Amino acid sequence: MATVLRGTTSRGPGYDTLFPSSAADWRATSGNPAGNIYQKANGTDQRAYWMGNISDNTLGDLTGMRLQTDIFSTNNWKTLANGSYGDDGNVYARWVIANNIGDTDNDGFDEYNMFVSKRSSSININLLQGWETHSVLLKEDNFLRWPNYDANNQSFSDVLADYTSIGLYLFSGTDTISNINGSTGTWENNQLLHYGAFSNNNEEALWALDNFQAKQVPEPATLLLFGAGLAVLANRRIRAGKNV
Repeated sequence: MATVLRGTTSRGPGYDTLFPSSAADWRATSGNPAGNIYQKANGTDQRAYWMGNISDNTLGDLTGMRLQTDIFSTNNWKTLANGSYGDDGNVYARWVIANNIGDTDNDGFDEYNMFVSKRSSSININLLQGWETHSVLLKEDNFLRWPNYDANNQSFSDVLADYTSIGLYLFSGTDTISNINGSTGTWENNQLLHYGAFSNNNEEALWALDNFQAKQVPEPATLLLFGAGLAVLANRRIRAGKNV
């Protein structure tokens, strides 16, 4: 059964909130057998931003887990960065996990403890060949802290056990980030991990998700036993072949 996620598609030149809560389109008869959620986007006034879930600890405690999803793309995506300022010109679905602690400094914006997967641990949606299954280990080395609206008062391990949002977000292909009001990287010159994507041609772009879930990472001892079992089976097959 597919996990029902939530998402949003922008209808204007910007975005209203970091984690919009409007439901994504749902079609139960296409994509994988259990259905999927998807977003479509064309020009810059209709950018796709994210698909995920907004609720407290929706997948339980994620300590020692990995995230996995089935994902599809039409492969015709770009961001506003589009190859400039260190961007590699591709669009990445980046795993994101965040905890919203509210507007603690009364500046009109909620603060988040938010971690985004590094490019090397993310999914280049322009290279997908039909439906593919991808996953990421939830270890800090695979993630970076995103500073926009950042509360910076929880560690990565804290957020794994206490989060309000989880999903996949469309970002540019650079890991260079700085505060939105910083002097070395701002939204204006696209140096900050640009958020949101749209079609790179005149055809509509689409991406879809299904079966988003958390899975336990096998213990090293379990993997060793599994490997030993395979070795025994292989040895038996070799001996059986010699006796033929």
